[in-house]
Amino acid sequence: MRTIAVVNQKGGCGKTITSINLAAFLAREQKRVLLVDMDPQGHATLGVLSGSVGTPTMYEVFVTERGGQPTRLRDITRSARENLDVAPSDIRLSVIPERLTGVAGRETVLADNLAEVRGRYDFAIVDCPPNIGLLTLNALRACLEAIVPMDPSFFSLHGLGKQLETFDALEKQTGHRITPRALLTLYSGRTPFVRAIVDEIRSHLDGRYFETVIRYSVKLAEAASHGLPIAHYARYCAGYEDYQALTAEVLQQDAESPKRERITLADVGTARDDESGRPLTPAVTQTGVMFTLEAPDAARVQLAGDFNGWVLDGNDMNPVGRVWEKVVKLQPGRYRYRYVVDGVWQRDPRNPVVEPSSYGGHDSVLVVDEQLAEWDPTGEQKTRISA
Repeated sequence: MRTIAVVNQKGGCGKTITSINLAAFLAREQKRVLLVDMDPQGHATLGVLSGSVGTPTMYEVFVTERGGQPTRLRDITRSARENLDVAPSDIRLSVIPERLTGVAGRETVLADNLAEVRGRYDFAIVDCPPNIGLLTLNALRACLEAIVPMDPSFFSLHGLGKQLETFDALEKQTGHRITPRALLTLYSGRTPFVRAIVDEIRSHLDGRYFETVIRYSVKLAEAASHGLPIAHYARYCAGYEDYQALTAEVLQQDAESPKRERITLADVGTARDDESGRPLTPAVTQTGVMFTLEAPDAARVQLAGDFNGWVLDGNDMNPVGRVWEKVVKLQPGRYRYRYVVDGVWQRDPRNPVVEPSSYGGHDSVLVVDEQLAEWDPTGEQKTRISA
């Protein structure tokens, strides 16, 4: 089980939103996920569970009332949706540091409990409070990885330095090592100042950051207010696209996940996924490369990429049932592209290979190799790579 703390001493940086949506997208990838809410505000709990939470919560895991039986983590977890459980929080967690003063082993309560459910989950995502105290220390002692969400501001850059110092101090004192990575959130990219801060952050982190950038999106806050992750609220928005890309990046770090540097037409040219047998990934045809996107509710879908100068006019895709299609003649080479669905730019959901765009978000990447498409009498495609 991979254990990931989502932590930052600074509030208002998208920490809880990241915990909620990363957990939800991992669950959609058929990973068994436990979201642990360690913040007394309980916002991660409210973001995935609608209605009254009630008891027991993480408070009972930390405190056993006199004469009562110990409560374990497995006793309080609740199912939020398929593959996603949550260990809820409430305001009573705020008194835990005082209640456990002088109690032996108080820093490893969460670690001990997570060890007991290790076989039940693939991931444990721990949402931390915006401070360094006993609750955050428990989360850090229980996790081997940390995501540090940060908005592109001077104060965030200063706070990141303090956060990294905390990780170093924890390792020196306890021998427990955490692998941290920064995640840029609330990105607007509208001013030279914001872009300069982003460049400054990345130049000082020496690869300890996610390539994914989370753009500002009001839909993320709307989804949380309804007790829903963005994956179950609004598909065609920047928040959905960015957290889907973050999840793909997290999974690439998993030793059990296949690692691919690129996608080529040789890999996907014969993939046929919809009921009509049409390919739902870029594929070779007799007239060029066919781009396809399933968007049955869309009124207009356009294809933009470096092969057409990112121009939308004249690049509308054609609706065929539930699928939109467009054939483009492409020479061998490497291309970046996006679909524009009713004015909303998005990456190709069927293509796992993406790169950050200078305009925010991510572009899908396709490599067209030297190849020759042959067709047999049944119409099935045969693709071979030529030198």
